[in-house]
Amino acid sequence: MTQRTMVERAARWGVVSACLAALLLAAPARAALPRLPSPTEGADAQRLLAAAGVSDCVCEEERLELDRYRALVAAAESVEEARERATRPSRLARRALGLARWVAPEPSKLEAVRARLAAYEARVATAPSAEAAAGEFGELVRVASVDVGVGKGTSCRYDTTEVIAIILGFLLFIIPGIILLIVFC
Repeated sequence: MTQRTMVERAARWGVVSACLAALLLAAPARAALPRLPSPTEGADAQRLLAAAGVSDCVCEEERLELDRYRALVAAAESVEEARERATRPSRLARRALGLARWVAPEPSKLEAVRARLAAYEARVATAPSAEAAAGEFGELVRVASVDVGVGKGTSCRYDTTEVIAIILGFLLFIIPGIILLIVFC
C-alpha cells in the first residue's frame, strides 16, 4: 500500500468519523412527529385500498362478479359441489380475518364477522340443493340499499384493522375481499 493510498484512506475514515460523531452528539430534533392513527380509529380507507390496488366499493363490476359466482354455485352438478363452491370464499375471508388478528388490538369486531361467516357456512352445509346453497351465498353478499364502499356518498367507515382484513381478502381471492367489504359495512 502506498503512502498516498494510506493518506486517502485515513482522510475518508476521518470524514466518516466526524459525521458519525456529529450525528451522535447532536441534540435530538425538536420537530413533532406526525400523529399516527390507532388501529381502532377510522383509517383513510379509500387511500389505503387504492394504494393496495383493490376495490374500495361494491360497485357494478363487483356486483356482477358476485352474481356470476352465485350462478356458478347454482350450476354445480351436485349439492356437495355447490356447498364447496359456496363456502370457498367465506373460508378464504376467515383466513384473511385470522391474518388480520395479528395487528388487531381488539379483535372483537373481527370475531363477530368470523362468527357470522361460520354461521353462514353451517347453513350452507345443510342446504338441500345447489340452488339453496346459491341462495345462502346470495343472502351473505346481498348489498343493502346503501352503497357499500368508502369515500363520499357511501355510509361505510372502516377502521385500520378492517382495511387490512379487506386487503388480505382481496389478495387471497376477489370474492372474499368483496364479502369483507360488505360484512364490515
